[in-house]
Amino acid sequence: MKIRIDQEGCIECGGCVSACSEVFELKEGKKATIVKKYQSDSPATGEVDDELEKCLQDAVDSCPVDVINVE
Repeated sequence: MKIRIDQEGCIECGGCVSACSEVFELKEGKKATIVKKYQSDSPATGEVDDELEKCLQDAVDSCPVDVINVE
């Protein structure tokens, strides 16, 4: 599954990290990123196995500004 975070729209609320810390991280003063293990081209793009589908969906659902895209 491919993931992309629209970092321009990210409000740094931490909902994605609370819902799915296996995939997302938020460092103080920075926009949400994908943990290094799952990053592809940039800190805002990545790919994970289907086993994390529920975790990812929880993160998408918890994002108040809808900036997490999963394919």
